[in-house]
Amino acid sequence: RPPPRYHLAMTPPYRLLFSAGEPSGDLHAAGLLRALSERLPGLAARGLGGPKLAEAGAELDLAYGDLALIGITGVLSKLGAIRRALVTLERALEGCDALVCVDFAGFNKLLARRARRRGLPVIYYICPKAWAWWPWRAAGLAKVSSLMLVIFDFEEALWRSLGVRAVFVGNPVLDYLPAPGPPGDAKRIALLPGSRLEEVQRILPVMLGAAELLKKHDPALRFVLPSAAAQIGEMTRARLDGLDTGRIVEPVGGGFHAELSRCGLVLAASGTAALEVACLGLPQVLVYKTSLPTYLFARAVVRRPWVGLPNLVAGEGVVPELLQSRLTAVNLAGAAWDILNDEGKRRRQREAGLRLRERLGGGAAARAAAELAGFLEGRRG
Repeated sequence: RPPPRYHLAMTPPYRLLFSAGEPSGDLHAAGLLRALSERLPGLAARGLGGPKLAEAGAELDLAYGDLALIGITGVLSKLGAIRRALVTLERALEGCDALVCVDFAGFNKLLARRARRRGLPVIYYICPKAWAWWPWRAAGLAKVSSLMLVIFDFEEALWRSLGVRAVFVGNPVLDYLPAPGPPGDAKRIALLPGSRLEEVQRILPVMLGAAELLKKHDPALRFVLPSAAAQIGEMTRARLDGLDTGRIVEPVGGGFHAELSRCGLVLAASGTAALEVACLGLPQVLVYKTSLPTYLFARAVVRRPWVGLPNLVAGEGVVPELLQSRLTAVNLAGAAWDILNDEGKRRRQREAGLRLRERLGGGAAARAAAELAGFLEGRRG
């Protein structure tokens, strides 16, 4: 559906605080800000983000840096930094018209509470995955939210049932993802160990162990490590240098999606990248490993049998998942070898990915900007 058009006469211009605490959120926040700036002349934006949000015109009160955390143990080790960040951003809320939260669930919920205490509306773009939680967690987030701009079609009804104004705007992944190409080189395998330090530390060594085992079975196999951002590339290369098996993998510097499309198989950490891989029509094995307390907590609250977005959105186990204790070099090599040698499994994953792409819809930033502009105009009257 086309985004609605609003004729805005704003005096003074709107002032928004964005909170995007990791690379994918930085990318999507930047897309939303650019689309908003076209609709709202003179819009002023500030807050938490990274280089892409800054390039889009926001004044950064904080760069996400160490705040790109993962799990309970990651949070506990950074409590001081989290408190300081919350204080800084709460001060930055002064004079703002609204808080725009982009993913980054735990931190943004804390910030949203502070914004609501100040009487400011809270807009969520790329909402936390409440459909995987117990209801009380989703209800708690609904209480502090004014508008949900959701990126999966089934989320709209869920949030509305909790009393929040929610609008499905499409998925921002498709705003920048190229069209699927022909199947890639079956001898070329991409490793995507994640975008956070803890993910890389836990997952990359297992991937390298699997690569070593696969290389023994087929010396013609090549393993590449594409990177979506310079910071992630530096982090993974530093980790490679400290591992004996690091020599097996070749870091590549071309365009991230172009490099992925050249591969016949991807070993991907659960997250946005796994969804991108599926939408490119590429076969993959999805993996994840975190600290034991975080894993036990997640198993207690997550209500779905899968954790990967391709499977969660499809509602079926399209992509094999190796999680926690099941994620070993032997198991990962076995799952990868199985797909490499089964044309039917590769074809089924490709077809499922193309169906997923159709369902997600594109143009999310433009639709989200239109809805947010209308919301702001409605508040000013």
